[in-house]
Amino acid sequence: MGCCKKKCLPSTNIVPATLAYIFLIGTTSLFFVFIIPTLTKDYTIFIPIYDGILFLFVLGNFLLATFVDPGVIPQSKGDEDKEEESRAPLYKVVEIQGYQVRMKWCSTCGFYRPPRCSHCSVCNHCIEKFDHHCPWVNNCIGRRNYKYFVQFLLSLTIHMVSVFTFTLIYILTHKEDLKTTKCIVGLVILVIVFLTFIPVIILSIFHSTLVTRGRTTNEQVCIQHCFVHFMSALSSTGGAGVV
Repeated sequence: MGCCKKKCLPSTNIVPATLAYIFLIGTTSLFFVFIIPTLTKDYTIFIPIYDGILFLFVLGNFLLATFVDPGVIPQSKGDEDKEEESRAPLYKVVEIQGYQVRMKWCSTCGFYRPPRCSHCSVCNHCIEKFDHHCPWVNNCIGRRNYKYFVQFLLSLTIHMVSVFTFTLIYILTHKEDLKTTKCIVGLVILVIVFLTFIPVIILSIFHSTLVTRGRTTNEQVCIQHCFVHFMSALSSTGGAGVV
């Protein structure tokens, strides 16, 4: 799995992303092979249609978040004057739509970063509207793929709730057959979904909150860091000089 198409250096640690794909596809496959046929027979054919469409939407957004260029800004050409770059001031103030904006110099990429742009230490590139580097998709999350990342999280949450609910219904209606292969597989599905649901729902709520506030993860972390630093300085001075 490549990072940021061909513009970013691929991460060598593809284990988290590989495990994520295995768990998603593997658990869903077990659900469709062992649980869905009985539910379709006992209830309605709309169950596999509903969850099949939902799963394809989840997987599609997962793939897009993984392989879509997140907004890589190409580095400056190697034949430019490096000595001049080394003497460039750290910050430059420019006016954008009537507002004074401070842009920071990126010594690695060789240019002043646009607003909301940040350098990813994993990909070694500056990313537009940088959110974070996600090991679970083996890609940066930025301006061009953030939408797919959030859609993946929200649809995955619904998919997990659906799989857990339908599997639990199957188990409860077949309590006398708990030693059968189907029930054992159903119990395994319940355990996997339960253990992985907590971090997924936390991420979904977190990013939904960021969307409503118009912030990125990187900006939120910076705000919290500044607040903690301010409170630490305030407590160390005992509130001196603060009205």
